[in-house]
Amino acid sequence: MMRMTRTTVDVDIRALDAARIELGTKGLSATVNAALRKIGRSRVLADFDVVRDVDGTPIQVETNRRERFPESES
Repeated sequence: MMRMTRTTVDVDIRALDAARIELGTKGLSATVNAALRKIGRSRVLADFDVVRDVDGTPIQVETNRRERFPESES
């Protein structure tokens, strides 16, 4: 289950409308949440390297992931 918080924020309506069209969302909350998730994924994908992240044994891939994202260790 996702943790949510309710907040008040000023939103640029033109930017919201553009994001809504780009993301295919309806409503302010859905659009803002989809945009935040997309930005979070882009951080991970920007550092993605097929050789380092996929082309290795499962242990090598997991070790590399832990080195790059120590905060996500379980």
